[in-house]
Amino acid sequence: MSVKTITVVGAIIRRGDEVLTCRRRADKSAGGLWEFPGGKIEEGESAEAALSREIHEELGVSITVGALASRHTTPLEGRLIDLACYWAELDDAAPEQSTDHDLMAWRPLAELQGLEWSPADVPIINDIVRALPQQ
Repeated sequence: MSVKTITVVGAIIRRGDEVLTCRRRADKSAGGLWEFPGGKIEEGESAEAALSREIHEELGVSITVGALASRHTTPLEGRLIDLACYWAELDDAAPEQSTDHDLMAWRPLAELQGLEWSPADVPIINDIVRALPQQ
């Protein structure tokens, strides 16, 4: 029996020295846990196009997608989540609401490990924090 792989993308949206973190609504899978906003790649869609579309749908804002920050595959609830997170910049104003999240907060990169993250996001967070310049 093969395990289903779900390919998703996330945006690490930067504003100065901070990034946008989003907490999943309680009625969603991984409710109450933090994540980078994003979603599933649709058939025939590039990762960058999917990320731009998902951010527009979820947050109502436009972004410019940059370089790949980190990618990991995490076993979760009988399937594999292949998550690729990209650095991104807002094209205009910051989002004020989200269709999937009950809380959004700008946080310094060095403080990301202090949140309770969705399991698929944890290895991404670890990579980002490891890559930070040592103080």
